Amino acid sequence: MSDFHNDYKRQLVTAAGSLFGAPRAPRELEIRRPRRMPLLAIIALGALLLAAAAFGATQIIGFGAPVTPAHAPGRERPSRTAGVGLPAANGEGSPASAQALAISVPDPAGGLPWGMRIVRTTRGLLCPQVGRLLDGRLGVLGQDDEFNDDGLFHELPASALEPNTCITPSAWSMLSDVGVPAAGALQSPTTSCLAPWLSARSFSPPRCPARDERLIGFGVLGPHAVSVSYVAHGRLRTVATAGRLGAYLIVLPVPSKLAHNFPVLGGKGGLLGGFPIGAGRGEVVSRLMFRFHGRLCQTGFDRQPGGPPQCTTQLAAQRMLAPKIPHDLHTRVALQARSVPGGYELELTFTAPAAVRNASIAYGVQVTRPSSPACGRGGIWGQSIERDIARGQRLHVSEFVPQPPGCHGVVEGRVLLAAQNRSLPVLDSRAETVGRFTFDMR
Repeated sequence: MSDFHNDYKRQLVTAAGSLFGAPRAPRELEIRRPRRMPLLAIIALGALLLAAAAFGATQIIGFGAPVTPAHAPGRERPSRTAGVGLPAANGEGSPASAQALAISVPDPAGGLPWGMRIVRTTRGLLCPQVGRLLDGRLGVLGQDDEFNDDGLFHELPASALEPNTCITPSAWSMLSDVGVPAAGALQSPTTSCLAPWLSARSFSPPRCPARDERLIGFGVLGPHAVSVSYVAHGRLRTVATAGRLGAYLIVLPVPSKLAHNFPVLGGKGGLLGGFPIGAGRGEVVSRLMFRFHGRLCQTGFDRQPGGPPQCTTQLAAQRMLAPKIPHDLHTRVALQARSVPGGYELELTFTAPAAVRNASIAYGVQVTRPSSPACGRGGIWGQSIERDIARGQRLHVSEFVPQPPGCHGVVEGRVLLAAQNRSLPVLDSRAETVGRFTFDMR
């Protein structure tokens, strides 16, 4: 037995002795009424036992420093008015509004379960967070080269958001990631270890143990979602969605046939009430159930034969909550093109014709290179401006356009004001062109 348990055994015996006194030697033929244990003594002894158990648990999994929020290169640094925003305060002005969900999913190898919560941000986004679960807290384990393999539990603060998981409240999202280490950290700008099937480079982190690789699927499907189904070990399994947000979380070992299909965090999104929802072959989720006006419907590629009807936008009869983009907006775009090694650096300046007050819409720049044998099939480059903007504000954007050898011709560009289904740099197709520009790539 360990010194820790021996010490606690001695402490408990000593405490019991002080409460009840040392036992007397038995006398022959002495008959006494059983002595009742005082209630206060029972409570005190119970408290000692609970304290010992709690302390022992912290020796098994201790707590380390919390996870530090990371900044994704090429993205706006989060602030109250930029990027995905910061965790919003609740109605009483207390700390971040992180909504814990009634989700606890066993890990394929045992140990702490996985959990999920939703963080609402100052820019009007809903951002899921996924990690390991300990005593109601979400966090990352010190293994798989996270936190120097210290074996401790590192709590995940609400501010440690993964931008690619965030959506607007009017949208649904289905995300998946293969190669998530059992430590519980989603893919970030710097992964702690490399999935075994990915090619290593000189600057790559060490490889993750294959047994520690997880395939996870998670998402937010809205208040009408009922359940999601997925295939595990050749059997279809169904889990109910959680809460009014219709959230779900699936954690599986990595199937070998999927190892090359989902190397990074990615998925699909769309507007609530718009069908079909794109569960496709090879994805984690294969069937989804919704309930509209008391009637069930299903969608996905593995629909139940003879089951509920297929979900349609008409069946949902739900008003689309797409952000409104003003029409007939125009702005003049000033351009300076500078030749640099490998291409051109564009400096664009324009005045915003409309305000941006949250992350549901954004200004963006899109540049199209000419199509020719030397240039290839053209190519499109661009970026969105992920921050709040006042009407009439002067904006400056830099954009690099690569120039292959022998590629010449007119480059066309435009400034867009567009809706964003998720907080991603790629702008949605619902866009208004508010300005145009061209330059000759000599």
